[in-house]
Amino acid sequence: MTPEQLFADLLAREPGRPFITYYDEASGERSELSATSLANWVAKTHHLLGTELGLGAGDGALLALPAHWISIPPLLGVLTAGLQFVDDPGSAEVAFVEPATLSAAAGVPDVYAIAPASARVGFSGSAPAGAEDYVSAVRPHADAWAGVTFGAGPGDPCVAGRSRAGVLEWARERAAELGLAAGARVLSTRDWAQPSDWVDTVLVPLVVGGSVVYVRNCVDADVLERRASQERATAVLRS
Repeated sequence: MTPEQLFADLLAREPGRPFITYYDEASGERSELSATSLANWVAKTHHLLGTELGLGAGDGALLALPAHWISIPPLLGVLTAGLQFVDDPGSAEVAFVEPATLSAAAGVPDVYAIAPASARVGFSGSAPAGAEDYVSAVRPHADAWAGVTFGAGPGDPCVAGRSRAGVLEWARERAAELGLAAGARVLSTRDWAQPSDWVDTVLVPLVVGGSVVYVRNCVDADVLERRASQERATAVLRS
């Protein structure tokens, strides 16, 4: 069993159920993606990595992205393609960044940038120097989940010296530590500063068959409480 299999299982079980609900309290954005919608993005990313770039098990991916709905397709795309996550650009064949973290990918052969303020359309031809627009790069690729073939097995490396099976066990342990019940709806205000953050905000909800609510740029405790009530959150992970 691998972390990416968790998503495949959710997709097979409840394809139309929302998995990500995203709020940006500064811009007023609210976006929601079902498992099926997310799978379309993940499949495109998977094919970018495996078919176009020829990457697979053992290759390194650097992830320097914010906690945002557009960051989950690169995360799951890397997992399905079989790459491992690294924090040293010298060990990475590909990197996914936002403009604010572009310098973290210095020297990486292929760098793709997301545009948090216009996530669905990307940079509209004005990607940061040294990076390609992620949305434009994945757009030509097939989005059918049936074309996704997992590129690594449970014993292959994943992140922080852990195998893919080890990361899955890490997520299960965290779900138990957080006291999450089956189907938990996890609201998070945490950014992705390190792997433990995306494990908690993506893989842990998957472990329990739940879903994720991201709330960014929220400085008002009353607003956060209202979002938790509106979205029927059963757990809150704060910054």
